[in-house]
Amino acid sequence: MLNSKQIEVFYTVYKEGSLTRAARILNVSQPSISNSLGYSEQKLNLKLFLRQGRRLIPTPEADILYKHARVVNQQISQFNNVSRNLLSNQVGYIDVGCTPSLGLRLMPQLIKAYLQQEPKAQINIVNLQSAELENQLRELTFDIVICFNPQASDLIHKRTLKKGQMLLMAPPGFHTNKTELDIKDLLDAPFIRIKNLKSSDTHDSLESYLQRNDLKLNWVVQTETIEVAKSLVSEGIGFALVDDFNISSSSLPKNVSLYSLAPKITYEIGTLRNQEKPMSLAANRFVQFVEGLNVNDLERL
Repeated sequence: MLNSKQIEVFYTVYKEGSLTRAARILNVSQPSISNSLGYSEQKLNLKLFLRQGRRLIPTPEADILYKHARVVNQQISQFNNVSRNLLSNQVGYIDVGCTPSLGLRLMPQLIKAYLQQEPKAQINIVNLQSAELENQLRELTFDIVICFNPQASDLIHKRTLKKGQMLLMAPPGFHTNKTELDIKDLLDAPFIRIKNLKSSDTHDSLESYLQRNDLKLNWVVQTETIEVAKSLVSEGIGFALVDDFNISSSSLPKNVSLYSLAPKITYEIGTLRNQEKPMSLAANRFVQFVEGLNVNDLERL
């Protein structure tokens, strides 16, 4: 049958619809692309493309095979990323991934506390959304990831650092005598979504709560950080749901109000690490430090 290179050629030709463009992308000659396709058709005993002028039109059989070739190509790409990450691992550097909001609130205090213990440590911090962090963790990019509502698996180890609840930031002009609000009463109000607080269905958290209760909020703006959300709320653009770790009444603009929610919507802050990742002694020490933290430690940071 076909090897990985022949599958890659088929995938690229199908995607580009041109031998010339495929050859340019794969950095090979056009005749070699043509020969590879001819060999693949002979080996499979299938016609993969029909010529229409300068264009190549995929056959129905090619349409089916492309779906599988795309998966194979993604796996090859992931394999190459993993090998590059293994090769380019910087000796001594600790690669940490975290969400933008935690990068602003948690990471500076955490790194400060660790450097007091290990003053010669070198740390590389990358801020991404939770889904992208988990994707790159599988490709061995990070020694450890710190994010909201982490998901464990057979390969990925999870450690919960803190559990908390969501609060509601209200814009200027919103007045009530209540200290707790039901989100069902605000379905028509404009809301600002903080993307890195989006969480999975397996947690009793914001997205799962809304889905389970068939609640559709009126999202008018989305942003990556709580700091931007605070400014948007302060300008009267809408409400925002925030975690009680990153926000407090004292940190809010004067014209913004903070309310509890009833019933409570919870979240977790935790760590993830890929158990296949070969780590340096420095990275191991940092991971042990972070995973050894408890709720009281986080509150003191």
